[in-house]
Amino acid sequence: MTNPVAHRALRFLLRDSRHPEVAANNTLMALLDDDRGLRAAFLAAVGRLSRRDLGDCHITREAHTVDPVTGRPSRRDFLLSSTAGSRAIVETKVDSSLTSGDQAERYFSQLLPDGVLILVTRTPLLSGLAAAASAQLGLPLEPEDGVYRGGRGGRDVLVLSWSRLLGSVVTAAGTPFDEVAALEAAIEGVTDFVPFTSAVQDTANGVLVRQISRIAEQVAYELKLRLEASSVKVDSVGARQYRSWSCWTLVTILQHQLWVGYDAEQWALTPGDPDQPQSGPDAGPAPSPFWMNRWYNPVSPARHDPAVVAARRARLDRLGVARPLEVPVGVSESAVVESLVTAAFTHIARISEALHTDPELSGAVPSAAEAPEEG
Repeated sequence: MTNPVAHRALRFLLRDSRHPEVAANNTLMALLDDDRGLRAAFLAAVGRLSRRDLGDCHITREAHTVDPVTGRPSRRDFLLSSTAGSRAIVETKVDSSLTSGDQAERYFSQLLPDGVLILVTRTPLLSGLAAAASAQLGLPLEPEDGVYRGGRGGRDVLVLSWSRLLGSVVTAAGTPFDEVAALEAAIEGVTDFVPFTSAVQDTANGVLVRQISRIAEQVAYELKLRLEASSVKVDSVGARQYRSWSCWTLVTILQHQLWVGYDAEQWALTPGDPDQPQSGPDAGPAPSPFWMNRWYNPVSPARHDPAVVAARRARLDRLGVARPLEVPVGVSESAVVESLVTAAFTHIARISEALHTDPELSGAVPSAAEAPEEG
């Protein structure tokens, strides 16, 4: 059972810290240093999760090394080593981003031939971190009982949540350690509001959001032109629409509505998050500011049959309509727009084909009597 006083204290520590990840790791290391039994339980937990015997390992916090060839420095959050060398690296996050474009591959290569790289983040961001690690390592990571697993050449990589890692740290009798349970709850609880850091005062972040909004406007405009000039069957493509945090266009196919554009709320969701049904399935390579999804505004029963609208939305869900659009990096703005428009167009064409060949919709055409819900 979580100690409520310890939980509140740790939650305050993490939320008040400019670097909550560092605070969480330092707290965990302090607990491991202070309690030999807890340290043994931690090694046993990591061993069970990685399917290895790591009981004789020494734990080093922020183990620093420099690649002799590239000169790239690495500061591993937790290095588990024996006399033979690096058996496991545990790299923790409170977000879904790797520190650099080669962090996963770099750490993976530093392990012994039978070593394991373990990446940890908060539960809602798990699939995002797994996607990023999979892309860097060039190997598939398959979900298995709440843990993403993969391997290459005898080495393994695991991506799991703080809850799964710390919840596995138990006594010989199978009971949790109060301090560890409190730390797990505090880390996973940094979800409702992440305190501002100096990043919010960085002009570059403002430029990024402005650029995303501008690209969204171009994508909506170009997509409408491309669909209207193509043979893809759509009922209509709406004009660009705006809210303070979004810009999108609405596409209707056989009265089924889906939107394409920028939405900050969708950007903040990890695809496949079971606690956020509007996030859609885990169908994309990574979270993105640019999305496609079915229209999900409330329906007025006086104007539309809720059962009919629900059936349309369910059909779109079965077709995998929800999809974050991958943003190419390091290329020109026009190349980004072209890539996003092409990805959206291809996805819409596939959905249109599926709807127009669906036996349940045979002969369906838009009509004034049963129009789609309004955006």
